[in-house]
Amino acid sequence: MKLYVILFTLILLISFCTSTDQLLARRSLQDYVDHFVDTGKIQFRGGTLKLNDTVIRQIWSFFKAKYHRLYSSNGEEGERLRIFVKHLKYVLKSNFEKSHTYQLGLNQFSDWTLAEFDALKKGLKVPLRLRRNIMDDESDEGALQRSLTRLYQRHDDSRRLKQNLQKRRYKDRRFSDDWFDKLLNQERDNNDTNPLPNVFDWRTKNVVSPIKNQGRCGSCYAFASVAVLETVYAIKTNAEKVTEFSPQQIVDCSSEEYDNSGCFGGLFQPTMNYLIGKGGKIATDTSYPYIGKQDSCRTDGINEIDLGQVEYVDIPVGDEKQMAEALIKNGPIFIGLDADSELFMFYQSGILKIDSCPNGRYDMDHAMVVVGYAYDEELKLPYWIIKNSWGTGWGESGYLRLVKDADNMCGIATMASYAKLT
Repeated sequence: MKLYVILFTLILLISFCTSTDQLLARRSLQDYVDHFVDTGKIQFRGGTLKLNDTVIRQIWSFFKAKYHRLYSSNGEEGERLRIFVKHLKYVLKSNFEKSHTYQLGLNQFSDWTLAEFDALKKGLKVPLRLRRNIMDDESDEGALQRSLTRLYQRHDDSRRLKQNLQKRRYKDRRFSDDWFDKLLNQERDNNDTNPLPNVFDWRTKNVVSPIKNQGRCGSCYAFASVAVLETVYAIKTNAEKVTEFSPQQIVDCSSEEYDNSGCFGGLFQPTMNYLIGKGGKIATDTSYPYIGKQDSCRTDGINEIDLGQVEYVDIPVGDEKQMAEALIKNGPIFIGLDADSELFMFYQSGILKIDSCPNGRYDMDHAMVVVGYAYDEELKLPYWIIKNSWGTGWGESGYLRLVKDADNMCGIATMASYAKLT
């Protein structure tokens, strides 16, 4: 009899744990927070947020359970709770302001500082040619080189360097010619007789792979580069199913000779040069799976796809119309964005529109992929559809909508490029 009681109790416990896990998986953290708003336990009156400690503790417990957070000490948990509450208040205040065209939501980053977020979830680095131009004009070459080396290892160094570069107003060759590009683009626009469609989305053509998660590695450039190639290759081969390529191969193998830096950042051009240098071959994701850190470059036991002849093209700076044309004609666009904001960190839905968002070359810190564009009739705003690499729990199932044709918002057309396979 006792044995039956024990077995019955175990079954109940397993069922309870299973149902709890399923509930946590189904319900987002922000949905849980919004429940307290809907029931009046969180209020915003006269510009002041009404939020008591009991509610905070309940939300904190839900967060820890959902994302399996365990802290090494009470002191660490206290510090993480402080960070969490700061983000909670930021998100709530933003969402209470009805004038926004977007909604924010707490997520898996809610106990991270912005510095940790920048260091671990991005990975777009200053290109070698820009570093060389800076070094030519910098009197203290050793000091600047050391700062650049630490650029993606220490967030504070990154911000300090960014500020110094902006003050000195150094210019990369490509960006010093912006005025000339604009002149040419204006003439081209005047002669353009082929209007673009109002809506375009490569996802509807079944040539875009699922959303991935780069984890705690600054490898966004690898995921974005691979995402571009996956779709272009699917288009080229008329594939019924997208072949998924290996960002881990890019992280492991394109570093030293090609100027990428593994989990400390990289760019589209060095990645393409790496693939060109190896005859246009790239490993499949299943044969060279992602591990979230840089490892030694593997050459044995992997399945590589022959892409053919690989080329890449840079889109003139700030030219969103040409970017749309290239998107339709060639495939998804690799882009850089200035994502140095809690608005990106906690973006949940809607069309992101940020006043005075920087769009200079030195501000770009995260790589994503434009897969389409459309128009929101309710908000009366055009927008880009952008694929990210932070998992499906971020944004609109892993995607971002960013306002389109708004003076190169956040640098969406500052370092845009696409690939061609022949």
